[in-house]
Amino acid sequence: MDELQNSTKYQDIIKTAHDLFWKFGIKRVTIEEVCKEAVVSKMTFYRFFPNKTELAKTVIKNMFDENIVKYRELMSSDIPFSEKVKQQILMKFEGTRDVSSELIKDVYGRQIPELTEFWEEKANEVLQEVLASYKDAQQKGWIRKDVNVEFISFYTTKLFEIVSDEKAVALYGSVQPLVMELINMFFYGILPHDSEE
Repeated sequence: MDELQNSTKYQDIIKTAHDLFWKFGIKRVTIEEVCKEAVVSKMTFYRFFPNKTELAKTVIKNMFDENIVKYRELMSSDIPFSEKVKQQILMKFEGTRDVSSELIKDVYGRQIPELTEFWEEKANEVLQEVLASYKDAQQKGWIRKDVNVEFISFYTTKLFEIVSDEKAVALYGSVQPLVMELINMFFYGILPHDSEE
């Protein structure tokens, strides 16, 4: 399979699927559209993937793998933790910039249960690594001692429920500003960033 994955056509299918899924959601995009945009035949598509769900899983896995590499590089960098958090927020924003509300609905609205479960599994793997980083930062005094770091898992799950709520999205006009607001609320609460009492 490694030989297949290294082929240009395989990479074209993956990139095309990523772009189409991020723009239109997974449910709406067809194999025919992916093939047409990637300029490959359906026969070529089926040499690599048995169906659209497996293609979507591959695209999702690649995204999570790329993000965890970036996260590890950030966390191992020689900058203050507060700067790492700010850069983490920017990375999150960059990661959500091109995500359509349709993709959010497909994944978090459980439109495609198998993909929702896969997404949640991959997100949980990343979350465990993030939690370990936060626990380490808490031990070093960079996060308040009274914060229950385990609560972060529960809290972030609720954040994604908000992202899939059409009324919440309507308040911001699109998903991206809502995601940034939620991330900022997560890290900073409602007080001004430089607030001192």
